[in-house]
Amino acid sequence: MPSNNHLTESEMKYSTRENVHVDRCASAWLIKRFIDSEAEFVFVTGHSPAPNTISFDMHGADWGHRNNRCTFETICDIHKIDDPAILEIARIIHGADISSDSDETLESPGIDLLFAGVRLASPGDDEAIKLGYSIMDALYEAIKARNSA
Repeated sequence: MPSNNHLTESEMKYSTRENVHVDRCASAWLIKRFIDSEAEFVFVTGHSPAPNTISFDMHGADWGHRNNRCTFETICDIHKIDDPAILEIARIIHGADISSDSDETLESPGIDLLFAGVRLASPGDDEAIKLGYSIMDALYEAIKARNSA
């Protein structure tokens, strides 16, 4: 965890920009499912993270885009996640989030469109990431099943 963290894992909050889209939704899912099951999320206006939080997918974030990699990929690297299904999802999210790489995978354009719909269909960011959890859970299970076939 970043050095500015003085909270215990069960008290940890994570901040990101409001109006979440594919990388922020997928990253929130990754954090909640594989890093910190008690994670709470704060959505901020502008570019400054909320105090006493781990920031992600925003300017100057603890966890953000690095070396042409999206936030989801950065979080995988930082936490040394080596689950083959997660790494495949990281490629999908990369293509969905980084427009110059939209042809990274066959799934990327569809995932991008799906998360655009999630944002539009949700009354707020909390609801969007919760809906995103269901989508990401389903994607994870589908990738695991495909990889084991």
